[in-house]
Amino acid sequence: MYIVFEGIDTVGKSTQIERIAKNFPNAIVTKEPGGTPLGKKIRKIVLDEGGIQPRSEILLFLADRAEHIEEVILPNKDKMVISDRSLISGIAYGLEYFDYLKLELFNTFATDKIYPDLVIILKLDRHTLEERLSLKKHDNIEKRGVDYLLSIQDNLIEVTNNLCINSLIIDATSSIEKIHNTIMEKIDVETY
Repeated sequence: MYIVFEGIDTVGKSTQIERIAKNFPNAIVTKEPGGTPLGKKIRKIVLDEGGIQPRSEILLFLADRAEHIEEVILPNKDKMVISDRSLISGIAYGLEYFDYLKLELFNTFATDKIYPDLVIILKLDRHTLEERLSLKKHDNIEKRGVDYLLSIQDNLIEVTNNLCINSLIIDATSSIEKIHNTIMEKIDVETY
C-alpha cells in the first residue's frame, strides 16, 4: 500500500509519519523531494538555495518524482510505503503558476501513472498556521507567505479530488493522538 501524507508546512506530517511508521516497522518511509540521492540535491536547490524560476522549479520536482517512482515506489510495491508528499503536491504547488491540465500531464508522465492508494491530508486554519510559522525559520516556500500556503492547502484537496484518489482530510489542530488514531482507523479499513 502506497500511503501519502500531504499538507502545507507545519501541519505535522513528519510527526504523524513517524508515529504511523512505528506501527508498521517494515514500512518504507520516504519523501518528495529527498527520497533519493538526486532528490536530496533537488531539495537543497529549491528549498535552501532558491532563486530559480517557477518553470525550472517544477521541472526539478518532476525529475525527483520520476526518480522516486523508479527507485523507491516500484521496487517496494509489495510493501507499505509511507511518503511525505507526492505528485499531488507537484500539481498543487504548480497551480499557483501554471495550467492544471498541463501539470497533471507532466506529473502523470513523471509517475508513469502510479498514484497513491491513500492520501492523508492534514489541514490548518489561518490562525494556527500563522502561530506555527512564527516559531520557526522559513525555507523558500514558507517565505511566500500565509495566503500562498493557504491557497496551496486548497489546491491539495482539489487535486486529490480531481485525481479521484482515496483520501482522508484531518483537522491538524486536533491532538497528535487523535490525529494518529484517525489515521490508523483509516489504514485498518483500507488494508482489511
